[in-house]
Amino acid sequence: MEGLLERPKVCGACGRGGAAKRCQCKTIYFCNEECQRAKWGEHKEVCSVVQRRKVERERERLGRDHPGVGEACNKVGNLLHDQEDLSGAEEHYLEALRIIRLVEGEWSLNVASLSRNLGLVYEKLGRLDDAVRMEKQAVRVFRRVLGDEHAYVAQALNSLGCSLRKKGQPDRAMEKLEEAHKMFVGLYGEDHADVAMVLTNMANILREKGLGREALAMDEKALGIQRRTLGPDNEGIAMSLLNLGGSYRGQGLPDEARARMEEGLGIVRRIHAGKNSLEGKFLQSIGDVCDDQGSPDDALRMYKEARRIYRKTVGPESVEMGK
Repeated sequence: MEGLLERPKVCGACGRGGAAKRCQCKTIYFCNEECQRAKWGEHKEVCSVVQRRKVERERERLGRDHPGVGEACNKVGNLLHDQEDLSGAEEHYLEALRIIRLVEGEWSLNVASLSRNLGLVYEKLGRLDDAVRMEKQAVRVFRRVLGDEHAYVAQALNSLGCSLRKKGQPDRAMEKLEEAHKMFVGLYGEDHADVAMVLTNMANILREKGLGREALAMDEKALGIQRRTLGPDNEGIAMSLLNLGGSYRGQGLPDEARARMEEGLGIVRRIHAGKNSLEGKFLQSIGDVCDDQGSPDDALRMYKEARRIYRKTVGPESVEMGK
């Protein structure tokens, strides 16, 4: 049990464990300065600390409304979003959106993409009205620019469905997800990671409606597709394992649930050098299984560590901290 609360610190340059030096962006560890120098040329392009400084330099050099500043803000927004600095991501996405609207107008693919990204941020913050507003805007712009049968439209519909589900509107959510699923199948066929992603989200609605067996079957189908189409260490697979574990738990199968959750936790820790809220979700869910199995002390340790991770990642304003 104690091993579940520990995570490896692997050097991003040489791959050795026990690395003690961490970059200021908190996403990568190094053994020492030599390893850091060896990796720096590559890492600086995705280091949020370096890229934030670049935004300020570009703003001074080009002016606050220049498209180059908008591009730099969007890049930082993406980095901060990945690192779960949600308030920082929102700030940079909004500034990028302001500039892009000035330069390109409302009916721009960049406006649609930024709107969708803001929707994802707002969903994670629990600001669901804002999330739905931005995701509807993304769907509308993508459809006007790209037509009705495009992958970007399907992705935006999937995001909108997820937010509607969290708003307590399962029927409307399922309608959007089914539309996205049909679109992805038409574009790629049944055996595609995007198809699996939507199936996972549809299974969440089935599970919440009390249709546990149907949800379990859909979760297993989604995971099977992802194992065939994605590499072994992929966040999509981890999410499917978390959801499948929840389905097994709902069917009174705690051992199967925990096995899937622990597999997913291992994936998350291998692909994220720093703390990640998904790690907290796994620990929280494993805590639920421990509680079901009559191990309240183990459950409490899992919950405490999950809460500590949420506080350090998505922060006190996130929806996760309220759980």
